[in-house]
Amino acid sequence: MMARGLWLLFALCALSPAPAGAAEPAPTETVQSDVSTREISIQSNFAGIEIVIFGSIDFSHALAPDEGNYDVITVIRSPAEPIVVRRKEQVAGIWVNRAGRTFKGVPGFYAVLGTRPFKAITTEDTLKQLGVGFSNLEFGKNAQDDATVAAYRSALTRLKQDQNLFQEHDDGVTFIGRSLFRASVDLPANVPLGRYTTDVYLFRDGHLISKSEGTLEVSQAGFERAVSLLARDHPFVYGLAAVTIAVMIGLFGWVVFRRD
Repeated sequence: MMARGLWLLFALCALSPAPAGAAEPAPTETVQSDVSTREISIQSNFAGIEIVIFGSIDFSHALAPDEGNYDVITVIRSPAEPIVVRRKEQVAGIWVNRAGRTFKGVPGFYAVLGTRPFKAITTEDTLKQLGVGFSNLEFGKNAQDDATVAAYRSALTRLKQDQNLFQEHDDGVTFIGRSLFRASVDLPANVPLGRYTTDVYLFRDGHLISKSEGTLEVSQAGFERAVSLLARDHPFVYGLAAVTIAVMIGLFGWVVFRRD
């Protein structure tokens, strides 16, 4: 009898309506994106390449697709690496490296593009949370986050910009019609190797409503790859081969240019 009562209670709970506050989230728009190439092979004649990030907004689940202003921000970044920034000072007429700061997590390449100025798209807190913009990049935790460290951060950002490894374009994303968009990014010849991430954020009236993620692999190919793998995996053999080649070239030059 008690078991029958328990089953009846379970059935009533299963059929009871959900609380008013547990309503399902309203459907919204989603963003889909892709990149023109997923793998870039770098050889000795590599002089840079342009990649295109394209996508569309899916309105199939939107409640009111004809209302609101849409914006897109795209972020492309390479794996982070530690970098030491040193300050040059003149000593006895010679410029030498003096005090410096180490930043543990600096992306080797970073590019951010938007449909319009980032602060006009969303709030500063959202930009900081997403790491959008040079000022919102996390370079790793430092022991001292004072004005001196800020100066080193600024110098590092400026150097990366001069090398075209840090790019920021607030008009780099263009809408083609209502839903399609595209953006192009120039990867310079000195672009670092590794697996890049491509994040595409969709905003509606300043609110982040969807995100699309992707990857891009930049690697060496050909003879350069073989030399790099040899130096990384077998440093002793690489050093021995380098010394042997240098000796052989020296002997060849002595034979060719000697005077009897």
